[in-house]
Amino acid sequence: MQTKPLEGRDEDRLFIHDRWNRIVDLLRVDSVTSVEQLADDLSVSAATIRRDLSELDAVGRLKRVRGGAVAASLDSAKPQMTSTLRTLQGQLGHADALKKNREAKLAIGRKAAELLDAGEAVIIDGGTTTLELANAIDVDSLTVLTTSILIMNALLLRPDLRVLIAGGEIFHEQSVVLNPYGNGIVSKYSATKIFIGAQAITSRGLMQTDPLLVHNEQELIERAEKVIVLVDSSKFGAKASLSVCGLDRIDVIVTDDGLAPEARRMLQDFDIEILTVPLAG
Repeated sequence: MQTKPLEGRDEDRLFIHDRWNRIVDLLRVDSVTSVEQLADDLSVSAATIRRDLSELDAVGRLKRVRGGAVAASLDSAKPQMTSTLRTLQGQLGHADALKKNREAKLAIGRKAAELLDAGEAVIIDGGTTTLELANAIDVDSLTVLTTSILIMNALLLRPDLRVLIAGGEIFHEQSVVLNPYGNGIVSKYSATKIFIGAQAITSRGLMQTDPLLVHNEQELIERAEKVIVLVDSSKFGAKASLSVCGLDRIDVIVTDDGLAPEARRMLQDFDIEILTVPLAG
């Protein structure tokens, strides 16, 4: 399945984080900055600015109003954006994410490791649950492409594994490397499976919030024959604004036995294989 680009023009997509910083810098709390003014200042189309304002409003970086936007608050609008080049919108930092649903992530990672076959080439996307998968690998002669510095480090002491890391910019809080420039190793790689997490799973599919993350994950998914999603059951009640892929592109979901009946039915309607792990207590 071919996924659609998030933005209509390459230059809009590649430098979206820089543009978001500049948009917030131009806003005031006490007056509306118009779409037309922002489009003129940033030399992009009004349609691009409208998309940006909607996304920034969704993550609380500004307040969308008729005709434009205002800053979220005097205290929070600009400081919140100072680190967007090194962190991802809507994503917890690794340390915070690691503490959340820890037991479920450990069990899901071990279960997902059982799906690996010796000698195959796979993609393991960044994330705390996929990190547990990397720690649990018990087969030889794998080739692993990852976007995660932590997963790369976890596999360094495995000389029987060939490890490739995608080049690009380092996002410190999530410890991932994403490429906003194209023409990297990902476009040349062919994998039997991709193991990937999500901010949320909804009827719209695998969801995230950060546009650059979505763009990179869409490219990774295109390089894999089989999509295996690793999420604890809380992700089925979560919210996120951007679709990475539809449910029809997902082959397997590994989750815990807290999965709600309605979520299970939703997955079964798309013939997704569901693997669950029991949770203590």
